[in-house]
Amino acid sequence: MPTKVFMPRLSLTMKEGTVVQWYKREGETVTKGEPLVEVLSEKVTYDVEAPASGVLRKILVPDGEDAPVNAVLAVITAPEEEFREEELLIEAEPTPVAEKTATIMKKSERIRASPAAKRLAREHGVDLSQVTGTGPEGRIVEADVQRFIEQASGLLPKVRETVPLTGVKKTSAERVAQSFRTAPHCTLMMEVDMTKTVALKEKEGFSYTEILVKAVAKALRQHPVMNSTLQNDVLKIFEDVNIGVAVATEKGLVVPVIRNADKKSLAEISTALKMLQEKARAGKLEKEDITGGTFTIT
Repeated sequence: MPTKVFMPRLSLTMKEGTVVQWYKREGETVTKGEPLVEVLSEKVTYDVEAPASGVLRKILVPDGEDAPVNAVLAVITAPEEEFREEELLIEAEPTPVAEKTATIMKKSERIRASPAAKRLAREHGVDLSQVTGTGPEGRIVEADVQRFIEQASGLLPKVRETVPLTGVKKTSAERVAQSFRTAPHCTLMMEVDMTKTVALKEKEGFSYTEILVKAVAKALRQHPVMNSTLQNDVLKIFEDVNIGVAVATEKGLVVPVIRNADKKSLAEISTALKMLQEKARAGKLEKEDITGGTFTIT
């Protein structure tokens, strides 16, 4: 019986992952427990192990492609076992409920647009099926139609290409956008006497970032309300002081976490940060390296 290889769920919020590379090709022998495919999601790279021994009969999601959680990535069979892709499909006779659902789906396929958007589209002869909606649940609003008209008339710059975001870049974009939507932002600028900090750096060889992590961790322990998050109407103050430090990599910005930074010496913080930076730039951060942060330094 064919054994399916699934896209794993690497975190509670994970919805899809990216296949980075297959370690085996179709037709090659695999052994249960050996790394079979590298997947990426939410800044975490993870080797999916072969769930059974046999032959990698069919790869359904190739390198570089995305797939939702629990999607079938490949199929492993016994060496002489026959396999057809049709076997992956669940065949079932349509039921009255299914037929009713299909009818509802057909009705819902009508274009959803605001009255103002429809009026503007009529005035300019715009086919709304060609317009991308940015309103709630993809509804077309007046601004969408206006943008379409301007693009058609050459008022807006032509698009050279569109590049879908995947993996780290997609997650980073979603997190940054969510942050700006849900949290107030402010900027505070002030002068600080760094004489002792410069002397410490020159004497002990610590970086400014490492010293800053130590200072922030100490400050958060003294002012716990800053080490918190607001969820609905509840302020959740964390006991742990876990400092995230932004690291630039070839694949984008990642934020590995130094756990219990307030309990670490400056030397321990330096060692931990260097290790995380190396793993980040090598693309080898694991799930526990990027989760659980309570405060971030960028």
